[in-house]
Amino acid sequence: MPVDFFITPCANPAGNCTTYPLPCLTNIPNDRFGITDEDGGNSTPARVDNVDPTIWDLTVVNNSGVNVIFKAVDWCVPIYRTGTYNLDDETRTAAQFSSDNIGTELIKRCEGFLQFDSKILFIEIKKRPKKPSEWIKDARGKFEETILSFKEHHPHLASQIVKPILVNTLHTGLATSEMLQKRILKDKIGVEFERHNSITI
Repeated sequence: MPVDFFITPCANPAGNCTTYPLPCLTNIPNDRFGITDEDGGNSTPARVDNVDPTIWDLTVVNNSGVNVIFKAVDWCVPIYRTGTYNLDDETRTAAQFSSDNIGTELIKRCEGFLQFDSKILFIEIKKRPKKPSEWIKDARGKFEETILSFKEHHPHLASQIVKPILVNTLHTGLATSEMLQKRILKDKIGVEFERHNSITI
């Protein structure tokens, strides 16, 4: 069965498709808001917040006034591995990747994506002070598999994907292995990630 990244409401009872003031797939009217993963450790999807900047992991400034939505993926969209793609195999190719909305092994999934102005911007938030080599590699794997699945199931939107954003407010500066992981991601999906805690669109 196809994976619908835009499905709402999601099957997660702790999801944010209908329970928050700014649920998934609803236009975000604010010119400044945040994406927070404050409850991510409790199997809860990331969400939009426009009230408390102290909990924002990613700050978004919408100076252009374009329509913006946020769609959670991790803990929200079930995506199961069906192909032979192995993140530990350096010779892996996109042709080995396939996914479904049912199965036994979930792929790695990033927090979600912003959609605006014919652009799709995937986001991964890291909150734990892990070793840099570990959280950077894990984030790259999440971007890699999430974006491969998105391209597989929404090929008509693949050209709208821009460089994904990795957020970690606990780590500043260049992280160990960051350049290597960027190169790997670009080799596997065609774009490298960027690291920011705030963006302007």
